[in-house]
Amino acid sequence: GVGAAGRWLLGVAVICGLEAPGRVVDAQGTVVSMGPDMVWIEAGWFIRGSDADDLRHALMLCRHQARTLGRKPLECDQLSPLFAAEAPATRIYLSRFGMDRTEVTRRRWDVCVRAGRCPPSRIPASDPRFGDPEMPVAGITWSEARQYCAFAGGHLPSEAQWERAARGSVPRRFPWGQQFNDRLANLAGALDGFRTLAPVGSFANARSPAGLLDAAGNVSEWTADAFSPDGYSSEERIDPAPNDSGGPRVVRGGSWRSEPYAARTAFRWPAPASSQGPDIGVRCAY
Repeated sequence: GVGAAGRWLLGVAVICGLEAPGRVVDAQGTVVSMGPDMVWIEAGWFIRGSDADDLRHALMLCRHQARTLGRKPLECDQLSPLFAAEAPATRIYLSRFGMDRTEVTRRRWDVCVRAGRCPPSRIPASDPRFGDPEMPVAGITWSEARQYCAFAGGHLPSEAQWERAARGSVPRRFPWGQQFNDRLANLAGALDGFRTLAPVGSFANARSPAGLLDAAGNVSEWTADAFSPDGYSSEERIDPAPNDSGGPRVVRGGSWRSEPYAARTAFRWPAPASSQGPDIGVRCAY
């Protein structure tokens, strides 16, 4: 937890009307919740992206799933340009930052709604497939997700922050390790026991080295970055700023609709910023 100095700084932030990390503040500046359970990732280097072996593994995983579902494995070749956007694998340095341990739940989102800072999810709470308070919120756009994170005292994670928190300092293809396990994530066709959304934290054995839960499956998660089909062309190696070139935004982590290849920690998917489907949610960085 935070020490005495940290508690003092958080108190000053609240008194001064600032939204300290992990504090949820209403429209009048009143602290209404201690906010989310967070993990902190210490400063250091990690490998972002995929090398040639990782890209071959992604294609193999796609073809295996295609055969399992009775489709033509050759259809996976059409995804090769998308997989290539994960390259090159690059050593990146990030300063210390925090991340929500789980995806933002409907319960937490509704605090923002009641404070007048966020719109309601477009998916009604009465829908049993998506409406449980402990399920991740979905039916929100990129800008709405950004609004929520600001309300919670944080921000949308950059792609680099998301990937570091999901994979650790040593490259690993999935949050839990190198090999796919169809019982460790809420994905399409997986043996996870859920047909649509699952309550957050349902897969404790799938936690990332940093302690993130649900970093694979359930809902894909908005990041701050715009998607570039050319991969990581930026020369920034230290605290790379989010790509703000406009156009589709990057979602990460795969969802209950996704196939196993999308659960990989390096997988990037472009989604229009106006997307508001039942398979995209958010977790915040601090």
